[in-house]
Amino acid sequence: MGTASGRGRSGQNARGPAGSPFWITTAAGKVNVTPPRLNDYRAVTERRFGSGAQACGATRRPRVTLITVALNALPTLEQTIMSIQSQTFADLEHVVVDGGSDDGTIELLRARLRPRDYWISEPDLGISDAFNKGVALAAGDLIQFVNADDWLSPDQVQVAVRGLDSTGADFVFGDVIFYRGGRPDFRYVGEPDYAKAIRRRMPALNHATALVRRDAFERVGLFDLRYRCAMDYDWFLRLHLAGGRGVYLPDLVGHMNHDGVSNAAYLRTSREVETIAVAHGRNRHLARLESAARMLKTSVGRQFRGPARPLYRLIRSHLNRSYSPLGAGEDKAPAAPNARR
Repeated sequence: MGTASGRGRSGQNARGPAGSPFWITTAAGKVNVTPPRLNDYRAVTERRFGSGAQACGATRRPRVTLITVALNALPTLEQTIMSIQSQTFADLEHVVVDGGSDDGTIELLRARLRPRDYWISEPDLGISDAFNKGVALAAGDLIQFVNADDWLSPDQVQVAVRGLDSTGADFVFGDVIFYRGGRPDFRYVGEPDYAKAIRRRMPALNHATALVRRDAFERVGLFDLRYRCAMDYDWFLRLHLAGGRGVYLPDLVGHMNHDGVSNAAYLRTSREVETIAVAHGRNRHLARLESAARMLKTSVGRQFRGPARPLYRLIRSHLNRSYSPLGAGEDKAPAAPNARR
């Protein structure tokens, strides 16, 4: 997933025996992270909506909440904000969870966010904790994460909402165009039949495009704080095992710079995917072999990425059906909006 790198850390944790809950002290209080529930972040929710009768009386509009997590993300955050404020779908808000930036991000948020939007800035326990705070602060019934190095196509939310309304699914997802050096590099196509693979690996659900019903978080909980890179895989797998259903929309297209945390730490991501698959019932020996095969394939591919990039792109497109290399003029969706200075 394309997430802002270098997230802040805070608090202390205490791990119990294998498979048992453990707790972490956050700004929200003492949180059970196997995995946490929305109620564990009640203190965060109450900071925005109040408590008791006040919270019960709070409106659940706008319909969509777009959540951005960031830490010292000034170089890319403005294009994220502008792409959200340029959406053809108007019934939305933008919630920003900042990890305590000191690079001018706070001044940007004060200047660019609208009265309907909401932001906080404080240390956290990493990306999962920041994601969870975002969900706790969301007023919408439909939720999407748009991180600080991502941006939206102008009609992206409209397409996603229409898809949810017409299919009745728990979430919809689409394709992501990855950029390298400001130019489109490849399109990662979503997997319509993701359910066949999700028990053994993270399929192309393209978290940066996923619009999710709020009640899915209420049913299966939030993101597990133990995972730093593959927390989205764990969450989607839990939803799948609970009977949740996602639908692929080929017209749904998001945009991402090719330098997110999971991209820069592929080894850790692969190990977390292995751990998650085993935790949810995958044979540990099969999971280890599959993880080793993924890492070997990636290691071999990197040998060709620089000196023989055309060959690398050709080989990867044959090995991975989701990978579609892009050449000049092949990006049909808009590039990043120009930030005002």
